[in-house]
Amino acid sequence: MVTNDDIRGAYRHLLGREPESDEVVERHLKTVTDLHSLRARFISAPEFYQTNARELLRYFSIWEARRKHGSVDYDCSSAELDRLFAHIKDVWSKLGEVEPHFSVVSTQNFKPENLGSNIEAFHRSGKGEIDLLQSELMGHGLKTAGYSHCVELGCGVGRVTRFLAEMSDRTTGFDISAPHLKLASEYLAAEGVRNASLELIKDPASVEFPPCDLFYSRIVLQHNPPPVMFFLLRKFLRALVPGGVAVFQLPTFIDGYTFKVDTYLDGMDKLDNQELHALPQKAVFAAIADADCDVLSTYRDNSLSKITQISSRFVVMKR
Repeated sequence: MVTNDDIRGAYRHLLGREPESDEVVERHLKTVTDLHSLRARFISAPEFYQTNARELLRYFSIWEARRKHGSVDYDCSSAELDRLFAHIKDVWSKLGEVEPHFSVVSTQNFKPENLGSNIEAFHRSGKGEIDLLQSELMGHGLKTAGYSHCVELGCGVGRVTRFLAEMSDRTTGFDISAPHLKLASEYLAAEGVRNASLELIKDPASVEFPPCDLFYSRIVLQHNPPPVMFFLLRKFLRALVPGGVAVFQLPTFIDGYTFKVDTYLDGMDKLDNQELHALPQKAVFAAIADADCDVLSTYRDNSLSKITQISSRFVVMKR
């Protein structure tokens, strides 16, 4: 039960001001059922961040300046890379069989037992990603549609692919899981998408991205060990045509995270679910430079929910 005093207290303590009117308070009372929902509403409001920006930014900047970087191996032999790929393929193929939608967006609503009443929300989330992507492209003075060929890495069940297809003449989605791709094919067909094709990544030797002028990947690379991330990153950046744009996300820091190839391979068979990995920024920037690309922007995004896990989003352009 939320009271009038609760609403007014939220304004004073979180926004530093009184509510605009009694009518505004009444509207909150009619639509907020508990204190948890009240708090969530206020701390998700843009005004909360504008009011408290200095304190929030001070905390983030000091923490990031003092963080300690662990040792991360992001290169390995061809034989080791084959083993890493085989492991990821096995894990994600199994996830694609038992909980494909939840493995893409890990919200309880998208578990198999809850999916029936939430499948529309799942598909709408793909449109939300595209809305953000188009705003981002527009902010750089780039076109938001009319691309010749868009490539998506980790297309999963086609959640985002379906809307990327509206931005380009041709769209190709790549994934390492055949069960996910089967569902993606069915979804795209049901939606009447005719300019999208899907490709299965079998092993490192099969990874050959076609020339493209738009590349997109989010909440995908993070599930791969650093050598796999680095390998894929170099591959797709080289596939960009001159003037082509890549927008992608990956974790660049996880507090306490280290990665040793031999240690991971020794215990790899015990891992049978989603994993979270990070690729250091220096490796990302090295791959970007090696592919003759320029960074248009990079920033911390909200793909990871912990302050001690830094997810970075990059917008790069081929020279």
